Amino acid sequence: MKLLRSILLFTTAFAFVASAQAAPADKSENAKLEGTWVGGVRAPAGKAKNPSGTMVQISELTIKDGKIVACKDGKGVSLGNCESLSLNPAAKTMDATGNTKEKKGVFEGIYRVNGNTLEWCAANPGIARPKDFFTTPQVQFHMVFTKKP
Repeated sequence: MKLLRSILLFTTAFAFVASAQAAPADKSENAKLEGTWVGGVRAPAGKAKNPSGTMVQISELTIKDGKIVACKDGKGVSLGNCESLSLNPAAKTMDATGNTKEKKGVFEGIYRVNGNTLEWCAANPGIARPKDFFTTPQVQFHMVFTKKP
């Protein structure tokens, strides 16, 4: 009987922790991300072709209602579509489900917001979530944005 109670208690505790981890992002964290951002993908190891240090300029990244509604390169060309964003503020993860010109699926990432600066490091679908903020071409991308007023 004690063993059964212990198993039941463990199962209940595990279910509680799992549900807490799967909780949706709080409104204040979503509010930090809402808006239009400009920036780009950081070049690996300082090998940028331009003074901003970016490999790909992103002229517009607009986040609204829990998804990216616009993502355009420096020439105004769309870089893809986003069906949804999934945030876990406690773990500082941000995953985008959607597609680019060549990839489709879940782009698992990490993020941090410091004032008007958003850093997001995401991996291509099928690649493990980044553990740090850096760019590895064709695998993961460290993007740095400034929020437009």
